[in-house]
Amino acid sequence: MRIFKSFSKAEQGKALIARTIINTSILTGAFFLTGINQFVQAKSKSIVAVEPLTCDLVTAIAPPSSPIQCLFDRKQDVHDIKIKPRQAQRLKKATQVFTLGQEMSPAMKKWLNNPITVVVGVSAIEIDNHDNHDAHDNHDAHDNHDAHDNHDAHDNHDAHDAEHSTEKHEHHFHAGLDPHIWHDPQNIIKMSRIISKNIKKNYSFLDTKTRNIVNERYQSVESILKDLDQWAKKQVSTIPNKNRWIVSKHKAMRYYGEAFGLRTLSLLDFLGHSSSLRPKAISFIIGELRKNNIEIIFAEQKPPSKLIKNLSKQTSIPISSKPIYVDGLMPKGSTISVAVHNTCTIVNSLGGLCNKEEGQQIEDRWHLLIK
Repeated sequence: MRIFKSFSKAEQGKALIARTIINTSILTGAFFLTGINQFVQAKSKSIVAVEPLTCDLVTAIAPPSSPIQCLFDRKQDVHDIKIKPRQAQRLKKATQVFTLGQEMSPAMKKWLNNPITVVVGVSAIEIDNHDNHDAHDNHDAHDNHDAHDNHDAHDNHDAHDAEHSTEKHEHHFHAGLDPHIWHDPQNIIKMSRIISKNIKKNYSFLDTKTRNIVNERYQSVESILKDLDQWAKKQVSTIPNKNRWIVSKHKAMRYYGEAFGLRTLSLLDFLGHSSSLRPKAISFIIGELRKNNIEIIFAEQKPPSKLIKNLSKQTSIPISSKPIYVDGLMPKGSTISVAVHNTCTIVNSLGGLCNKEEGQQIEDRWHLLIK
């Protein structure tokens, strides 16, 4: 009888072990298949980046194998563009949509409530006070951002890109928040951080290889942008103190001025719509330009707008030989290209000396990420 009981217990033990192994195998298999399914789903759809500058950032961070579609062409003015039916279909079919938001691209307003839409613009980041620009060196602490070597840990926190070519965009005016945040490299780092965190949501935690690729690319982006920040600061420091004014048509370089210690003056802040240039308003702005000993007026397009030409003629203040690009990317080049171009244009026009070669080296590093 004892032998029978022992035999029964042994058999029961074996059966229990077998059931445990089977259940564990089923759970492991289900977990594995879930991961595979998520991975296949991520591969079956594409990422859409709305603005050309956003597309450049997403391309730099996303895995090279990830399909990315740029919704707007850099020749289009994102302020005024209307989404066409074909573009709407692309937005509907996307895994994720990255955008600067309605402050920059009003046409995206009705898409913002879509759960796949990720805003990376001014409404999504914390804007720093640049009273002490050296505080840039400690921005990670300011953002309460974990070490980048453990970038996956952030997953647990979930809870006009081309220059204006005609006078029809005289109304370029942004009510509320100024969306031109990328003119400060530290803001681009924050935008990139949002992009990195959300791209990794497309990949299962089992897919550590791809997630590590995203982490590494983000870290490269951050390194390049920190070097760009330091390079720009060094170039601007060569401008004589009396010349540290950026005078342009629109209020789009405020973040740049605050980041690098330059004062900015927007002509349309004083004059309103340039089609109604009343003598009193013109007289006032001329007085402001002369009072502040303005050396140059920066064009934002080529050829310069009528407003810029008229003020230059009446004040004898020259117009910059090259335009600055305030609403995104240049006709050719990247996020870094426009920053280097604008910095050298501003610095050289205001009596400083810009080291374009060093800037080009930073551009080349970025190009390796997006090629």
